[in-house]
Amino acid sequence: MKREPAASGQGERGFIESLRPLVDDLRAHQPWRYWLDFGVNIAAFWAALSVLEIAGPWLQAGCYLVAVFTLYRCAMFIHELSHMPRRAVRGFNLAWNLTCGIPLLLPSFLYLSHMDHHTLARYGTRQDPEYLPFERRFASSMVTLTLGTLLTPLLLWVRFALVGPLSWCLPALRRLVVERYSAVTLHAAYRNNPARLSARQAYNRLLEGLTSLYAWALVVTAGSALLPWNRIGWFLAVIYGVLFINMFRTWLAHRYASPGHPVSLQWQLSDSTTHARQGGWIELFEPLAQRYHAMHHLFPALPYHALKTAHERVMAADGVAAELYRQTASAHPAPTSISFPTENPS
Repeated sequence: MKREPAASGQGERGFIESLRPLVDDLRAHQPWRYWLDFGVNIAAFWAALSVLEIAGPWLQAGCYLVAVFTLYRCAMFIHELSHMPRRAVRGFNLAWNLTCGIPLLLPSFLYLSHMDHHTLARYGTRQDPEYLPFERRFASSMVTLTLGTLLTPLLLWVRFALVGPLSWCLPALRRLVVERYSAVTLHAAYRNNPARLSARQAYNRLLEGLTSLYAWALVVTAGSALLPWNRIGWFLAVIYGVLFINMFRTWLAHRYASPGHPVSLQWQLSDSTTHARQGGWIELFEPLAQRYHAMHHLFPALPYHALKTAHERVMAADGVAAELYRQTASAHPAPTSISFPTENPS
């Protein structure tokens, strides 16, 4: 990607404004879509998981795939929750946490850190929780991503069963837990913003408390008639299936070419990807319109059900901004007439 001086603030706003009229009517969240989509998939997941324990080999294989892909889709709603206005879909946040987030030891407040992934000052830097320097250090980045994937269930249990409850009694440890162990992140360099958790402190504490109780309930009931070992084994197998698919999705979401310092919105867009040409099957691996990842970075507030329409409109539009967006759908963009400016570190 060609490096040039950063665009001015006015240039950044102009870049957005040229496309905004195309999507302004798509900003409203449609509650029925969220409830129907999530409700059907979470019911299918729990049903498939229950059948796994008693089914024969062939039925088990089918139920395992159903459980993995439905749980994966349900888990990805945490991304929607991080962008969704509080009252856009009433009750959905709590319902998601009770039926999906807490059973995965993944309450929704852990993903508030996602906002830093969309901040120009942090995108692609060490303070971007979802970015690894694959282009510059592919081997070490892949090792980090793989180890993080393998250790995620254990780390989440330790966070909510041991470290979290202990931190309620030790203020110094609490500061450490909030800053370093209360965010979904791909690497250890990231530091969380405590202000995000305090914005809805009572609700987030409720979620944390419920998750800690659930973490210990798993220990107390493990091996009993309530939670036999084969059920635990199948649940972990499904979770790891979800984690490895998500690892693949993470690797595909960006080109990961950041130089490690803040970049412009144009550069951030050019570093993101669009997988619309691959067909509907890609929705299994990039659910909730994640295949339009570049569009999401362009307009993060758009609900997932609007991204396909927004993509089609921008793809058919004229102008420099639309051309830059069209390049995100190419595996090897050729910026012959479009420049991708970066900001020099101050």
